[in-house]
Amino acid sequence: MKSIIFFSVVLLISFSANAQLAGTRWKGTIKGDNPRNVIMDFKNSEVIVYTVYDSQMVEKMTYTMDNSSFTLLKTEGQSDCDNNTPGKYKFGIKQDSMFVSLLADVCTDRSSALDATKWIKWKDHPEVKVSESIMQQYVGTYEFDAQHHLFITLENGRLQIEGPNNNLPKSTMYAQSNTRFFIKVAGVEIDFVKDAKGKVTKFISHEEKDYEVKKIK
Repeated sequence: MKSIIFFSVVLLISFSANAQLAGTRWKGTIKGDNPRNVIMDFKNSEVIVYTVYDSQMVEKMTYTMDNSSFTLLKTEGQSDCDNNTPGKYKFGIKQDSMFVSLLADVCTDRSSALDATKWIKWKDHPEVKVSESIMQQYVGTYEFDAQHHLFITLENGRLQIEGPNNNLPKSTMYAQSNTRFFIKVAGVEIDFVKDAKGKVTKFISHEEKDYEVKKIK
């Protein structure tokens, strides 16, 4: 009887720990040889990593965890890790941010991607209809600094953004309101800002921190 009670307690502790992450999704940038913006989608005992832009699966792993770390084991995916080599990582959650750092992992392909990474809790981004007359106000050239310009155009009823020096290919901007848009390829929301006369003066890019990008023409 004692062993049954002990086993039940172990299961309860494991379930409670996994409950911290089960059912949550996090957006971050994996590093290494092929940096990408990805979603880390935690199920009850499985975590799936897929790209923000096209939902391509990068890695599928099982995970177990305690209150401050999780252990990953690959089941399928693109990394060089085998299916018998676990990796253990420390994590901490503060509000809507999660920080991940390496504890032990002999698979350098996985550790180079995940060590010292920051993740933001993911939310869905439903698209709404915005009139072309409103979107036309946002067309123009925007400057982050002298070396980094972004170009917004209106093509076939959708805003497109391109940043040649920001490694941002021409990408569709999905409207969430009349002033907020989502750039799926980057996993970033932006808000357009107008002055007192109703003229668009800048947009604010919501990333790990907020960046103001001024409209110059």
